[in-house]
Amino acid sequence: MENTRLKILTGGLLLTLALACACSTPSAPEFNIEPAYLSDVSKGWSLFAQGNFALAATSFRSAIARDVQQDYYEAHIGLGWAMAMQDSLQKAVLNFDLALDRAPKDSRDSVNILSGLSFAYRDLNPPDYQKVRDDAVVVLEKDPSFVFAYRTSINAQDVKAVLAEAYFNLGQYEEAAAIADPGGTLDPSADDYNQKLLSKINQLLTISREGV
Repeated sequence: MENTRLKILTGGLLLTLALACACSTPSAPEFNIEPAYLSDVSKGWSLFAQGNFALAATSFRSAIARDVQQDYYEAHIGLGWAMAMQDSLQKAVLNFDLALDRAPKDSRDSVNILSGLSFAYRDLNPPDYQKVRDDAVVVLEKDPSFVFAYRTSINAQDVKAVLAEAYFNLGQYEEAAAIADPGGTLDPSADDYNQKLLSKINQLLTISREGV
């Protein structure tokens, strides 16, 4: 009887000790994805600057895949630009929108996103000129001397070109002329005014596309 009681007490003590040890076992530290994420993003931008847009997109996708908690957004900016440069415009808009939802509205990143959106919406078929106008206006308000750091041939002049075209197609001819004909060389009362204004806008767009 005593032996039985002793076995019960001993067993209970061992169980208590086991539970105490299990409860006090430290959990494994969470894996910090940030260094690998930033490395992929940096590699993506480097490839983008070199004109390797497909490889850049692969690096940006790798960064996005690491970010399972969706804590970061820069890789979406990069992927948006990489897709836009490959004329995959719907995917570009999707990634720009994902980034815009997370980026601070007054940040430099928001300018990079909105400028990309203005170009993507212009190249969609059909173009969405209202969104081109709205995004381009914000870019130029926030940074009148905008230069895209990862491809410096893309700048405020390109944004102005698509904005002028958007104004024209939305019937805002005076605003379009302020960009395309700032010296007022055209006569708004002339029968061929719209045709000549459009010609000037197309010249801006041609110069813009040469830089890209």
